[in-house]
Amino acid sequence: MFGRESATEPAPRSSSTRLAVIIGAYRRETYLRDAICSVLAQTVPRSWLEIIVTKNFLSPTLDPWLAGEGIRLLHDEDPHIGPWLWRAVSATTAPLVAFLDDDDAWEPDRIARVLATFDRYPQLGYYRNRVRVVDVHGAPLPAARWANHELDRELDRTGPILIGPAEKAARLPLVRRTHPLFNSSSIVVRRKVLEGPVLDRFLETQNPDPFLFLAAVISPFGLYLDDQRATRYRRHPENITKTLWAVRHGFDDSLRLAELAERSAPTPYAEWLRARSVAIEKRLWTETIAERVAARAPRGEMARLGAGYIRFLARHPAVIRFNGSTWAAPAYASAYLVVPGAVRQLRAGAARARVTG
Repeated sequence: MFGRESATEPAPRSSSTRLAVIIGAYRRETYLRDAICSVLAQTVPRSWLEIIVTKNFLSPTLDPWLAGEGIRLLHDEDPHIGPWLWRAVSATTAPLVAFLDDDDAWEPDRIARVLATFDRYPQLGYYRNRVRVVDVHGAPLPAARWANHELDRELDRTGPILIGPAEKAARLPLVRRTHPLFNSSSIVVRRKVLEGPVLDRFLETQNPDPFLFLAAVISPFGLYLDDQRATRYRRHPENITKTLWAVRHGFDDSLRLAELAERSAPTPYAEWLRARSVAIEKRLWTETIAERVAARAPRGEMARLGAGYIRFLARHPAVIRFNGSTWAAPAYASAYLVVPGAVRQLRAGAARARVTG
C-alpha cells in the first residue's frame, strides 16, 4: 500500500544530485528523528542529496516535519524488506544509493568522505565503513563491550582497503576478516550494482546487508572498505537481530545468497557463503530447541527436534565442535525428555541472568 506517493515514479533529478539516501522504519518511530537529523547535518550541500523516508506508519508530528524539511515520504506497508527498499530506490535517480536504518545515525562528514572516495576511484561500486557502537540514548559504549564484528580489528592493521574488479577472488581471505556482511547503514552502492539479474534476489531478501555485498562482488565494479567509524550503530532492547525470528529469516536468506553466489560469483565466494549457510542452520537448530523447551513443547516434538539436529550434524560434520556450541542443544533436549521441570527452571534462571547481567 502506498500513501503519499508511489515509489515507482521517481522525482526529476537535479543536475547536482549525487547520492540517494533511503531511510527505512518499520513499526518504530523511537529513533527515526535522530537518524534523519544525522543526514540533515551532513557537511555536503543539501542539493547533492535525494532523501527518502519509507515507513509503514503515519505520524502526526514527524510527517509534517519531514514535509517542512523537503524530505520525501513513502508509506509502504509491505513487511518484506527487499521489495520495500527497492520501491524506495526506484523513487530516486541519483547514481549512488546509501541506506540508513531508523535506529542508526551517521557522523557529519560521512557523505563527504563517501563522495570523495567514489570520485577518486571511478571504478568503485561498493563502499563500506566501520561502526561506532552507541547505547539507547546515543551515548558511546566502551569498546570492551563491542562484538568482534563491531570492532572490525583487521582494518586497524591494514587501513582502508581498495579491491579492484579483477582482485575480488584473490583477496577474499582479507575481505572476510573485515566482516563485510554487517550493517547496511554503513554501505553505499552504485545504482547499477542493484540492476540486472541480481534484482530478483534483492526482492526476496529480508537481510539487505549481505545481499548488497554479494551484488557488488558479482558486479563489474570494485570494492572499498574504509577504516573510518562513520556510522553510529545503536544497541537497544527493540533490536530484533538476535531473535529466533531473525535467525529463521537469516537462514532462508543465506540459502538464496549461496545459490546466487554459486551461479554468478567467483568460486571462493560461493564456497564461503555455502559454509556460512550451514553454520546459520546449525544456529537455527540449537536456538529452536532452546525456544521450544522454554515454551514447554510436547516431549514428542522435542524428541523429533533432537533427532533432526543429530541428522543435521551427520550431514555436515565440518560444523561439529567438541564444545557446548555443538552438543548443548541435544543434551538440553534429552534432559528435557527425562526431567522437563528441572530443565525449564534452568532455562528460566539463565534468562533472568541475561536480563540482570
